[in-house]
Amino acid sequence: MEKFYITTAIAYVNAAPHIGFALELCQADALARYHKIHGKEVYFLTGTDEHGTKIQQTAKLQGIEPQELADKNSQLFRDIGAKLNISNDDFIRTSSERHKEGAVKIWNKLVEAGDLYEKEYEGLYCVGCEAFVLEKDLVNGECSIHKKAPERLKEKNWFFKLSKYSEKIKELILKDELLIRPASRRNEFLSLLDEGLQDVSFSRPKKTLQWGIDVPGDDSQVMYVWCDALTNYISALGDKVDKFWPADVHLIGKDILRFHAGIWIGMLLSAKIEIPKSIFVHGFVTSEGQKMSKSLGNVVDPFGLVDEWGVEPVRYYLLREIPTADDGDFSQERFKVIYEDELANTIGNLLRRTVAMCIKYFDGKVPESDFAEISEFCEQAWAEYHNNFADFNIKMAIESILVVARHANAYVEQNKPWELAKTDEARLRIVIANLLKMCRQIGHMLEPIIPTIADSILKQAGKEKVELLEPLFPMRT
Repeated sequence: MEKFYITTAIAYVNAAPHIGFALELCQADALARYHKIHGKEVYFLTGTDEHGTKIQQTAKLQGIEPQELADKNSQLFRDIGAKLNISNDDFIRTSSERHKEGAVKIWNKLVEAGDLYEKEYEGLYCVGCEAFVLEKDLVNGECSIHKKAPERLKEKNWFFKLSKYSEKIKELILKDELLIRPASRRNEFLSLLDEGLQDVSFSRPKKTLQWGIDVPGDDSQVMYVWCDALTNYISALGDKVDKFWPADVHLIGKDILRFHAGIWIGMLLSAKIEIPKSIFVHGFVTSEGQKMSKSLGNVVDPFGLVDEWGVEPVRYYLLREIPTADDGDFSQERFKVIYEDELANTIGNLLRRTVAMCIKYFDGKVPESDFAEISEFCEQAWAEYHNNFADFNIKMAIESILVVARHANAYVEQNKPWELAKTDEARLRIVIANLLKMCRQIGHMLEPIIPTIADSILKQAGKEKVELLEPLFPMRT
């Protein structure tokens, strides 16, 4: 059986989950479910990144130990995954012993390759990024992402010879041996490579950072967060590494592309480990047209959203409304429109009226048909759907589903089954059979997107007998 190994980025535990991580989980879940449905042996990994300066500082402010903070917030990330019906096979924590062992193994491989060296370094350090930054990348003296001025640090650290692998990484990307999607992100990173990658700090002094993994053979240093965190994709696999590595897809946010396409690939080349097949990059989620901010009161809580609207509508909105590879906006008003127009009406009402007519005219028994008049249309819709998933474009895959649903609704109005019931039972049989087939097609297409609703659609629009259940999406007042 062909395998498919997909990972999300591991979430940082200095705060509770936000809607952006919920989006990443849903995107990865849809891809994992799609490949599982189509015959692959899937391994789906997510987890939490638990070491570093921010955790140490946040725990101190709260008057607790870093491990206690990590335990509390890591559980919240598990909880949001369960709440969103995410089908991950594993959840890795970087404070776990299995991860620490894996990180030490990778470190030692870098040592064996002669790619780690000690150096005194002075530079600007952004705590939010957990990274040293260059002055030329600052905006008005501040980090462009975290809007804070970095600290100036002078430290003796272990450095990784990333510059040694800069040209090889560029070659791998140009040949698509490392596939970066969308193409705009690929081009963005290639532009960065034109300048050449620089060697990077891979440790911090214990006098500065106590919360992390000890550097093997140097108890004065702690592994820097990127060397620690990036190894999770392999450390989580344990004895499954030969079966599932390399990763087929690393699904990440746009703010960490340079770490994954640069540092991570350099580490793997140094350690003589096969590189992942692809990196897919999604954008950020804004709220009501603005960046989310506590002061603006527009932060979207994924737990509260699911409590209000239900799991399936939230999954559907995030996957359908947010462009898969770009920034997108969360709007309460738009959520209501999508719920009522597409879910309750275009899909839910289509199924309900079709099943009701089958019960009324044929006592619930599905009529026979050769489906001649819709077969070409259905095949074309499936082809577009598969092409969109192959291109990681979940939003457009859902558009392919809506094309079928809208076609089926138009088919009802064109054929008017309620009039055929009085004049042409043979034609009525064909029309109802075709409508039920299109409903089943919609159900199968929705399986990776909203699996519980998809199951209900397939149950109600059965191949032999239909069944009318509660409305899929009750109208909201």
